[in-house]
Amino acid sequence: MILANSKFSEIIQGFITNEINAILNKYNNIELEKIQKVEALISKINDADFKQQLLQDFDMTFNLATDIDDNYVDNNVIKMLLWIKNNTSLDIIVSKPIKIVDEVNEYGYASINDNTIIYKKNTDLRDFAKDKLEYMLEDEFYIDKLFTKEVLIEMWRDGTTRSDAISELIQGIEVEELLDMDIQTMFEDDNNQEYIYAVLDC
Repeated sequence: MILANSKFSEIIQGFITNEINAILNKYNNIELEKIQKVEALISKINDADFKQQLLQDFDMTFNLATDIDDNYVDNNVIKMLLWIKNNTSLDIIVSKPIKIVDEVNEYGYASINDNTIIYKKNTDLRDFAKDKLEYMLEDEFYIDKLFTKEVLIEMWRDGTTRSDAISELIQGIEVEELLDMDIQTMFEDDNNQEYIYAVLDC
């Protein structure tokens, strides 16, 4: 194959031709079932940028399509599943992000495990923090981490209850800082709301 009107020399055109032939051979040898699975997944995507991301890597998209199989999923579930697979060591099946997206839509956040949550940016996480702090204040390590000795003495002197201490913490410190969250932006949904992945140091 010679490329007409090319600025490349005949030698470089030879390299280009070989690469093109290799790509054609690859796709000619892919099983029809694999192609159909990938096409079915791509056809579900209405986010142009996300579609382009999937079109960059056939094998990745095929693996994603295999995981999803015949489950009904929307763009957010697909984006979440792909992000988790590409950015974490979590081993999850498609039913998990389906449940997570439903919980995030209802409550603003969802727990993946004891120290990992997914939430929409700007969600009020104070109720979530209260539950975590109830557990943390039973552990001497976290008590020492959250309060100085002087503050602990003052709280003991004033008869501060655990509930009072939790309320003071939540009112005085941002939840992300309070729970020492390691935060990563996952993706934007169709309403341009950011999904956040956070690992908690507690």
